[in-house]
Amino acid sequence: LRLKNPSNCNLSYNAILVGRDAEEFSLPKGNTVTLPPMRQGFVNVELTLRFLHPAEAVLLLISNKFGIDGATLTFSLKSEVKSIDPL
Repeated sequence: LRLKNPSNCNLSYNAILVGRDAEEFSLPKGNTVTLPPMRQGFVNVELTLRFLHPAEAVLLLISNKFGIDGATLTFSLKSEVKSIDPL
C-alpha cells in the first residue's frame, strides 16, 4: 500500500490485521508505520496461503498518540488464486 502524508508533521500508525484469515497475512516491516511530513511511505503486506480458498482480512491503521492525531485507516484485503505452478 502506498500512503501519503499531506501534513507538516510526522504521522505514526499502529497496524493491526483482523478477520477470518488474518493469520495468513503479515506485515514484514513490523506493526508500526511512520510517514514523514509531506512525503509518502509504503506498507508491505505479505500473504502465505495454506489453502486454495481466497483469503480475506482487514488492515487497520490506528493513529499513535505521538505527534499529530491522524484518522484511522481501514483496508479490505482479499487474495485471488489465478494459477497453480508445480514445485
